[in-house]
Parts: sequence; C-alpha cells; structure tokens
Amino acid sequence: MNETYKARLGLLPTLAEQAPAGHIGRTALMKYMYFLQTLRKVPLGYNFSLYSYGPFDSDVLADLSSAQALNIVNVTPVEFPGGYGYRIQPGNRAESAKRSADEFLRKYAGDIAWLFSVFGDFNSANLELASTAVYVDRELARSGEHRSIQDITSRVHEIKPHFNKQYVRKVVTDLTKKGVLSSPPHGHASRSA
Repeated sequence: MNETYKARLGLLPTLAEQAPAGHIGRTALMKYMYFLQTLRKVPLGYNFSLYSYGPFDSDVLADLSSAQALNIVNVTPVEFPGGYGYRIQPGNRAESAKRSADEFLRKYAGDIAWLFSVFGDFNSANLELASTAVYVDRELARSGEHRSIQDITSRVHEIKPHFNKQYVRKVVTDLTKKGVLSSPPHGHASRSA
C-alpha cells in the first residue's frame, strides 16, 4: 500500500471524528479533500474537475468504498426532508488506519484544524457553493484573468444559477475576507496566486 493511499485512508476517519457533528456526509468529504489539497497543499494526489455539485474526483469515492470495505469507516444512508444522504463515521479499524498514517496526520493536523475552523459549520449546499468559488478563483488565476469579487460572483452564478446571486456574492466576499480566495478584496487589481 503506497504512502498516499495510507494517508487518504487514515484521513477519512480523522475528518469524520473531528467534524463538529462527529460524522460527515459524502458531499462534505469530497469538499474537505478538495479544500485540503487546493487551499492547504496537503498532498493527497487527487485530480478534481468541476461537476454539477462542485469540484469532484471519483477517486475520493473509491477511497471511501475501500475504507468502508476495510471497516475503517461506517457509511450509513440517512433520510432528510426532501432526499437522502450518507453518514460517514469511524469504523472498528479506524484507529489502525490512523496509526498507519500517523506521521502524515501529525504533519497536517494544523491544516485539518484550519479546515474545520473555516468550513466546519457549512452545510452541503454551502460547501458546494464555496468549493465552486474556490475552483473558479483558481481557474481565473491560472488563465491570468482579472479576479474581482464581482468576476468570481458572476462566474459562480453562471455555474450555480440555483443560488441567489446576492447570496453567491456574500459567500465570495466572506471567503475573500477569510483569505480563502486569492482574489483581492473590493475588486482591486488581482495579485498572482
């Protein structure tokens, strides 16, 4: 088992137990992995692309399936008003997986703490919106385009028209103030990312 894979398997129950609710869903898992890799440069080796619910890599779900099969996490379906989701919690072999990834988890403990300090109270919809804003911000940075709050808001709203544009702007503004987005506050000239 390679080191990156061991790190991923150890990270899964760690995220679930450190989440404010003591568990996470699949959307949260996907976005947390994206935020850690993209915003904190945690070397997870995923290759995220933009899909309908924001940044996505099927390898995250493959890792989740492996961790479930190995009893590192328990994944149970949960009904919500208007749909269903999944509850991911540490399984019987979580401690063993965390021990195998101990060096990695200690090295990136501060990044995991940061993740929950910024995104721990976000619901699935807000994680979807925030991760899309981060993706758009990084995409604009790579292309060298101007990245004002308005530019990011407009692009995110194009991708996510089911979110109210004023709400998108509020989230983009908040993420900028928190230093999550590399775009400059108040629409000033962009800096390189």
